[in-house]
Amino acid sequence: MSPQFVDFDADGKLDIVAGIFDGSPHLVRGSAQGWQAPEQILDRNGARIVFNQFWNFDTKKWDSTHAHDAPGHQREGHLTSAVAFDWDGDGDLDLLLGDHSTGRVFLRRNEGSATQPRFATVNEPVLANGKPIDVPGTVATLRLVDWNHDGLLDLAAGGMGDVYGQNPGGGVCIFLNVGSKTRTSYAAPVTLLEPSQKGAHEPTRPDSGLYMDFGDLDADGDLDLIVGGYSHWTPVPRELSADEKQRATELEAQIAAADKDYQALFEPINKAIEGLEGEAQEKKYTELYAAQKDAFAAVGKRRQALQTELESLIPAPKRESFVWFYEHLAGKAAPAK
Repeated sequence: MSPQFVDFDADGKLDIVAGIFDGSPHLVRGSAQGWQAPEQILDRNGARIVFNQFWNFDTKKWDSTHAHDAPGHQREGHLTSAVAFDWDGDGDLDLLLGDHSTGRVFLRRNEGSATQPRFATVNEPVLANGKPIDVPGTVATLRLVDWNHDGLLDLAAGGMGDVYGQNPGGGVCIFLNVGSKTRTSYAAPVTLLEPSQKGAHEPTRPDSGLYMDFGDLDADGDLDLIVGGYSHWTPVPRELSADEKQRATELEAQIAAADKDYQALFEPINKAIEGLEGEAQEKKYTELYAAQKDAFAAVGKRRQALQTELESLIPAPKRESFVWFYEHLAGKAAPAK
């Protein structure tokens, strides 16, 4: 998620590095013929780079391991973001990895070379002000940027937050690199965009799944902030008449009945796949679902019509993605009175 363009293998061509939801960082190599097929980035032993939770492509199930935890840092984590960065100034690219589950950031050191990376087997916690980084709302994405123009790359993080409900969302913070070219060291986070508390009645900001980038969009010499993400809001309800209130109650009951009908269609399918695993389970599920697809579609269509009518009376919470522009105003003179 949130890909980075970088010359990963020092061959003079841009590659793409990205973490994705399967729990591993991936590489798409650039070549004279165009982009190559995505590949998993492996450690020095040829194993996938993962935290704890990951999708096992052999068993086709979610799996877990603690084989790569650093001593004293055993915790459940899900690797979904990655950036390549020369952490120690030795001329090759290391990996900074973001955790979707806990908000931590980890380092995989490159123990090989710029042209032949060989990554360590342990996820090393990255510290800020002497404490493990803990991004509010968990990590949605990581970005490297020289925010304060001191020649050192700082680490920016966007928070995921609650993507589906009304619990707090994410924000954007930046960890300034107070070390050197050969010794990266991060200070305590500086908040660029406060974590969202939601509760708005119209789309006012990115609330969850914050993916940010930086650029001088207004050509004034400083870096502005671009943020993509979901905005959550609930329109202000209107006063209903007695008849409308009664109709809303009827619709809620009919929607509940449709949900029961939907569940009833699933019950024999779930029972039939009990005890099956992997491809056998997937095959049986697909076969039985296809046999009932018209019934599923009919229930879904009925429920959608009921939900649409209900929302014309009682507005439901909304969620929609936008891209937001935040102008960097630091250092600008106050407007004349």
